[in-house]
Amino acid sequence: MDIIISAATHRSGSTLLQRVFNVRKETLIWGEQDGLLTKFCQIHRNLKHYSENLIKQRLDYFDNGEDPNYWIACMNPEIKYVDKAVSDSLKVLLNSLYEQKRDDHDMIGFKEVRYGNDELTLFRKCYPDANIILLVRNPIDVWKSMVGAGLGQNINHFVKKWKKHALYYLQLSKNDSKSHLIKYEDMVNKDMTAIQTISNLGKIQTEEINTVLSKKIWSTPRQIAKSEEDFIIKECGMVMRKYDYL
Repeated sequence: MDIIISAATHRSGSTLLQRVFNVRKETLIWGEQDGLLTKFCQIHRNLKHYSENLIKQRLDYFDNGEDPNYWIACMNPEIKYVDKAVSDSLKVLLNSLYEQKRDDHDMIGFKEVRYGNDELTLFRKCYPDANIILLVRNPIDVWKSMVGAGLGQNINHFVKKWKKHALYYLQLSKNDSKSHLIKYEDMVNKDMTAIQTISNLGKIQTEEINTVLSKKIWSTPRQIAKSEEDFIIKECGMVMRKYDYL
């Protein structure tokens, strides 16, 4: 696995950036898998609970010579085995899942639209050398696009997710040299720094990038009520300022 495009929320340009990378014939960035890493994180949390919170069952059993006359219904291995099992399993799954067309491409990856700290930490554990592209868009424009696409159901849930992920993306891009933060607006406005980052990571020329950026597919902007815009600014304003959105 060479690269993952991770957008803070839906409607943030991940498909556009996926198309940009795929303009290079030797690159294949696959699409979303319905939050696969999130499910593995839940598996990890469940196993961790049994391993750590029910540790007494394991200790009693092994400290007493594996005496079967102890309660062992929820006995699980130590946490280091849990951690390794989850990361090894995910890596095998992803490597096997993306076996198709691998021989025809020297850069393989996928894009997703819902990952935060837990998911990207797990991904990094599996692939320490992979590049992670962190994609963020102005939450007001994201919400407009989500409403237009029929995804704008719960604005409270949306602002919490955007604020949490956007803030984490800032931190990750500063602490992980292989994590690269790109603002959607810089990409579509062809900001020199953003385009150069994409060019370097994707091994593609600026002219090739422009051939994709110039063609919109499934654009879904829609006007929203001023009260919704004010609410987004109220809830996300602090993080929006860090991105110069305000």
